[in-house]
Amino acid sequence: MSAHAVARWSMISVLALGSIACMTTATTVNVALPSISGAFGLGQEEAQWLSTAFLASSTGFMLLSGWAVAAAGMRTAFAIAMLVFVAGGLCGAAAQEPAMLIVGRAMQGAGAGLIQPMAVLVIFTRFPEGARGLALGVYSLCVIVSPAFGPAVGGVLVDAFDWRVVFVATAPAALAAIPLAVSILPPRVADAGKAKADLIGILLVIGAIALIIQGLAHGRREGWDDAGTTARLWLALGFGVAFVGWEALHTAPALDPRLFQRPGFSLAGVTIFASGAAIYASTFLAPLFVQAVQHYSPTAAGEALIPAGVAMAACFPLAGRLSDHADARLLLCAGLALFGASMLMMAEVAAQTEFAAIATALALGRAAIGLTMPPANALAMRQAAGLLAQAAPAATFLSQTGGALGVALASVILEERTAFHADALAPMLNEANGQLGAAVTDISAALAAGGVHSGWAEAAAMAQIGAATRASAQLLAFRDCFFVLGAGFLALAPIAILLPGRAPMRQIS
Repeated sequence: MSAHAVARWSMISVLALGSIACMTTATTVNVALPSISGAFGLGQEEAQWLSTAFLASSTGFMLLSGWAVAAAGMRTAFAIAMLVFVAGGLCGAAAQEPAMLIVGRAMQGAGAGLIQPMAVLVIFTRFPEGARGLALGVYSLCVIVSPAFGPAVGGVLVDAFDWRVVFVATAPAALAAIPLAVSILPPRVADAGKAKADLIGILLVIGAIALIIQGLAHGRREGWDDAGTTARLWLALGFGVAFVGWEALHTAPALDPRLFQRPGFSLAGVTIFASGAAIYASTFLAPLFVQAVQHYSPTAAGEALIPAGVAMAACFPLAGRLSDHADARLLLCAGLALFGASMLMMAEVAAQTEFAAIATALALGRAAIGLTMPPANALAMRQAAGLLAQAAPAATFLSQTGGALGVALASVILEERTAFHADALAPMLNEANGQLGAAVTDISAALAAGGVHSGWAEAAAMAQIGAATRASAQLLAFRDCFFVLGAGFLALAPIAILLPGRAPMRQIS
C-alpha cells in the first residue's frame, strides 16, 4: 500500500472512531430512559425530549459541517466537534434537573452531526474513483452498525453502575480521536476565503424536525385532534416552509437548492432518505416484535439480530467494492427490491413462526441495506460536480432525517393499526357470539380441572381470551408495518434505473 493510500485510510479510521463514539451514544441513553424518568419524575413527553434533542440537533448540525470545515479546517472542526460532544456528555452526567439533560443531549447531537459528513467529503476528494465505493462501504459499516450495540452497552452500564455513566461511556474514544485527528486530518486551506454560517437555516431545520417528532409522539398519546398535536405539526410545517424559503435566498445556504435542481441527485436523495428510514424503522420494529409478540427475552431478541448484523457487516464493504466496478444503479435496484422482499416475508410471520425463519428474513433485509447505502451515496456524489462540499452534508442529512422520521412514523403506524385491529376484533367478544361462549366453556372446564375455583374459572377464561385478542391485534399491526415497508421499497426499486450512469467527477468548488 502506497503512502498516499495509508494517509487516506488513516483519515477514514480517525473519522470512523469519532463516529462510533457519537453514534453508539445515540441509542445508549435510550435504554436508561426509565431510570432517568424515575430519578427526575419525568413524564413520557419530557423523557421523549431526550431522544428528540439528540436527533434534531445532530440532523441540523450536519448541514453546518461544510461551513465548519471551510472556516477552521477539517482537523480543527473535528476536534471542536469532539470536545462539544464530550462536554455534552459531562453536562448530562452531572445534570441535577431535566433541562440540563436535554441541553447535554443536544450538545452531543451537535458534535455527532458535525463530523458525519466529513468522511464522505474525504472519500470523494482524496480517494481515486476506483476506491471510493469500498471506502464508503467500510465507513458506512462503522456508522450504521455502532448504534446497534448502543442498547446492549447501555443496559450493562445501567445495571452495573448508574444511568449517569451512559452519558460519558464513549467519551474516552472521542477524546482519543482528537490527537489523532490533529496529526492526520487536513488543516484549513490558506486561500479558502471567508466562510459564512447559515445559522438561521440550521435553527429553522432543527425546529422543524424537533416539532414534527414531538407532534407525532404527542398525537399518539393525546389524539390527532388534540390542540397540542395540531399546534406542533402546523408549527413544524411553518418552520419547514420558512427553511426552504430562506435557503433559496441565502448566499451560502446550509442545504444548497442547486443540488436538487439536478434530477440525478434528487432521485439518489430520495433513495438515501428512504434507506435511512428503512434502517431505523426496521431496527425499531424487529426487536420489539420478537419480544412483544413472540415473547423472546432481551437476550434471545439480540440473538435473532446477530445473523442480520453479520449480513450487513459483510455487505457494506462488498457493495462498496462492487459499486466501484459495476453499474451502481443495478446494485441499488437489487438492494431495494431485496429489502422489500424481506419485509414482505416479515409481514407473513406469526406468533409461532420459528426462530430460523425470522432470523433469515431479518438477515436478508440487513444484507439489502448493506447493498443499498454505498451505491446510493456514490450515485448522489457523482451528480454533485462542482458542489461536492455541499453535497456531502446534504446526503448525510437526508439519511439521518429519514431515520428520525422513519422511527417516528413506524411508531405511529404500529399504535394506530393496533387500535384498528383491536376495534375490529372487539365484536368477537360479544356474549351473543356462540363461538365465544363455547370457548369460555372449554377454557373454564380446563381451568377448573387444573384446580381453579369454579367461581373464578369463567372470569379467568374471559381474561385469557381478551389477552389473546389483544395479542392478535398487535401481531396484525406489526404485519401491517412490515407490509408497508416491503411494498414501499418494491415500488421504489425501479427509481434506481432512472438515475444517470457513471460520470467523471470534476473539481470541487
